[in-house]
Amino acid sequence: MALLEVREITVSYGGHRAVDQVSLEVDVGRVTGLIGPNGAGKTTLFNAVTGLLTPLSGRVILNGIDVTESAPHDRAQRGLARTFQRLELFGSLTARENLQVAAEIPRRWGSHTESAEARVEAVIELVGMHAFADTRADVLTTGQARLVELARALVTKPKVLLLDEPASGLDATETEELARLLTTLASNGTALLLVEHDMALVMRTCQRIFVLDHGRLIADGPPEQIQRDDAVVEAYLGPMGVEA
Repeated sequence: MALLEVREITVSYGGHRAVDQVSLEVDVGRVTGLIGPNGAGKTTLFNAVTGLLTPLSGRVILNGIDVTESAPHDRAQRGLARTFQRLELFGSLTARENLQVAAEIPRRWGSHTESAEARVEAVIELVGMHAFADTRADVLTTGQARLVELARALVTKPKVLLLDEPASGLDATETEELARLLTTLASNGTALLLVEHDMALVMRTCQRIFVLDHGRLIADGPPEQIQRDDAVVEAYLGPMGVEA
């Protein structure tokens, strides 16, 4: 079942179509991939889905509700969360305090009876943050900071989670741990949309992959099909990417 449906979304900047009639679905309990070269429109599409950009045309459907005209906080209240390609942590706060700030939001919505403190501790346990939970965010490693940003999104208990290059700057061990975490989140019923340049991670974790090039959708399907799609290989993967 698709918790997020993007229907023919178009986003323009000064006459340039950064996203051109793109449609995709993100199913419950799955990791869905969104890949393509730099400038393909992936982050722009994320911004349109989350309400940071207004599309020229098209619709965004979240859990059966049309949220195209809804503000970002309304979409968040309905269960949509995201991380950012550029880290957006509060540097003067500890990792735990960054989570606590986010955990207060659902309480104001009145959508969770569980305490904010309990949610924070549960997410710290889930993502394995105990070793640096009380460290200031501005001295964390890139891998740790990425994990905190992901955890901060998770404390809002999203139904749909959009991840913008969560493996950027991670080493091999951290990437392996991220892959396991994404699989766990999906198995727990979260619908995930993953933008990522690490093709080994994408091919391992995603059940379906959508491919953008110059703002247009050029392919979608399971990993084995995408790896062998001539248009995808030419536009993005290249001959080395076929066996990623």
